[in-house]
Amino acid sequence: MRILLLTALSISFSLNIFSQSWVDSGIKFGAGVTQLVNTNIWEEQTIVNKLAPGYSFGGKLGLNFNLNHQITLDFIYTKASQEFEFQPTATEKAWSKNIKYNSFNIPLLYKHNSDNGSFLEIGPQISFMTGVTETVNGATTKVDDYFTDTHFEGVVGVGSFMLGSNNTYLVFGIRVHYAFQDLLTTQGGKNTASPYPINNGEMDYQAEPISFDEYKPLNAISAIAYLEINYDLAYLVHSNCKRTAIKFF
Repeated sequence: MRILLLTALSISFSLNIFSQSWVDSGIKFGAGVTQLVNTNIWEEQTIVNKLAPGYSFGGKLGLNFNLNHQITLDFIYTKASQEFEFQPTATEKAWSKNIKYNSFNIPLLYKHNSDNGSFLEIGPQISFMTGVTETVNGATTKVDDYFTDTHFEGVVGVGSFMLGSNNTYLVFGIRVHYAFQDLLTTQGGKNTASPYPINNGEMDYQAEPISFDEYKPLNAISAIAYLEINYDLAYLVHSNCKRTAIKFF
């Protein structure tokens, strides 16, 4: 009897939540900074990691359970970059390797909207690399095979609703992305003493060529500020026969 009562209460609670639900959609544009991080490279004094710009654009669908709780699914294309500056010796001229890496990203996020208009979002993201190039002394080379095709990232974001009218509104937010998986393949020097960006002997001409005793992974990190235009698309309604239907605004 107790189990039946709990089941009935759970069903009633679920129907009550979804009876207040609606679906929204949006388009977003973002810009920020990106970086490829390898702790060995980071600590090497003859190689300088420089912050580089990144840009994103895409769209999203959101399922709002009520005014405070939402699940969002985004589809975002990102153009990221990284500059490594090599300073081999006091007498050798410094030179740079500029990397551009593009990806298609699908984050699935839980979003909590507070009553004052601000929000917090968090969740995983799967990223698909669509192209990687490096440029040295004006010559550009494809290096896609140095990088994995897919990887997973964690995403944390904060922001606020700025203005709106009826069911259309403008949102500003900042997201931080971090790739927990190593981005390198065996062609890129994974598990070797000289991984990318020095996997092709870039520093071998020194009196003491650079190599590392312990392999460290290459991870991507970025901070992107977004502007998003949202539109409340449809809401879920229950008919007298208890069927759920979608009704557009």
